[in-house]
Amino acid sequence: MLNLRWVDLPGDLAALENLVARIEEHDGHPAMGERKYFHLLDSPSDSDAFPPGLVAEDDGGRMVGYLATLEEDSRLWTVEAAVSPDCRSDGHLTHLLAEAGRAVGNRGGRSVRLWAYVPELARAAERAGFVLERELYHMRVPLPLGERPQFPPEIAIRGFRDGLDEDAWLEGNNRAFAGHPENGNWAFADLERRRRRPWFSSEGLRMAWDGDDLAGFCWTKVPSSGAGEIYVIAVLPGYQGRGLGRALLLEGIRHMHERDRAPACVLYVDASNLPAVNMYRSMGFRHHHTDRSYLGQLRANGPGGG
Repeated sequence: MLNLRWVDLPGDLAALENLVARIEEHDGHPAMGERKYFHLLDSPSDSDAFPPGLVAEDDGGRMVGYLATLEEDSRLWTVEAAVSPDCRSDGHLTHLLAEAGRAVGNRGGRSVRLWAYVPELARAAERAGFVLERELYHMRVPLPLGERPQFPPEIAIRGFRDGLDEDAWLEGNNRAFAGHPENGNWAFADLERRRRRPWFSSEGLRMAWDGDDLAGFCWTKVPSSGAGEIYVIAVLPGYQGRGLGRALLLEGIRHMHERDRAPACVLYVDASNLPAVNMYRSMGFRHHHTDRSYLGQLRANGPGGG
């Protein structure tokens, strides 16, 4: 049986980072969403602040899991589980989901949005009565690609200019992702939080300009080793339908391979966005794994679908 307790920050942070690194090395993809990871890192350490999640330990006191909890509104909470590969049995995962539901219920929550990044957790969610809400495809392609970016003559490409482009980028991003649950409604602090990450490169944020107007952008993310990522890509309203999306994607890929020597490129796309999925497949991208979100209503004995 796994023992759960509220995370103790900053005392648990080093062990949590080690746990996440072990999981990601095994799975080959992120162990938890970036938003929840930032929530963990940015949580205040004073005793009056409510902890951002639950730590799971085995009987020997070894940290084997982390359940991130984030209140979306007074009734809906998002939960993500990063679990060590040797603790993904049906019994362990069923126990973790029940404890997560109990914790959310004790804080006034009535429903849970659960993100499952590994198939074992997805199966556990379905057994517990959660209902599939959304699927995100993780797609990959080896580099280099044979195709080169081609932009209309009026479009100029350059990297992000620190101290000059912040307002234009934020306005453009929020227009392009209006209503989007992860990428929309960003503030300056959201941009700054990512610019402080070790992977950030101003040149890696490729921006397409039509004179003084931002037409689109492709933000790339290259860790110290491994595949580069298309972090955020967008074509602004008014510029869609001109082939800028494909050109920006190819520009980001070109930049990552030529400047950072990235051996492969990864991206995430909503499974329901068939035109984008088909475009990526036509460029050589192949499905690697699927992230799934589920919705469950809390009952007296734990989460479930209704």
